[in-house]
Amino acid sequence: MLVLYEQSRGGGAAIDLARELAEREHAALTVVGIAPQAPSGPRCGNSALEYNQAVAASVAQDLDEARERLGRASERTNFQLLIAGAEPSLQEFAQIGGFDLVLLPARRRPLRGRGGSYHPEASRLRLIAGAEIRLVAPGSR
Repeated sequence: MLVLYEQSRGGGAAIDLARELAEREHAALTVVGIAPQAPSGPRCGNSALEYNQAVAASVAQDLDEARERLGRASERTNFQLLIAGAEPSLQEFAQIGGFDLVLLPARRRPLRGRGGSYHPEASRLRLIAGAEIRLVAPGSR
């Protein structure tokens, strides 16, 4: 089972569901965080290197929070920091890992009313054969 953790209510709900499933089914669990990167280069003005390092450190702290939230289930969990725009992408990571279930924190689309949950990675991950992609919203199970 693969879980994308984001520091949000949806991210917390995804971790809670993952803990429940891992304990009940004795499933292997991998939690990933994705560090977005700002462009950097000669045409971008100042270097974004320090900023990108700070963002990656922040996402690493988020993964530590996920570890704490998992409790004893974290002992059997692999944690991985992915860098946006670098290999492997989340889709590649999920495909290589052969995960049968991927939990994504649901995001709301405020102007869409009910049923407006989505995650930008969901459509790419649905291309992986055999993997169930589940959006997890706060309060859902």
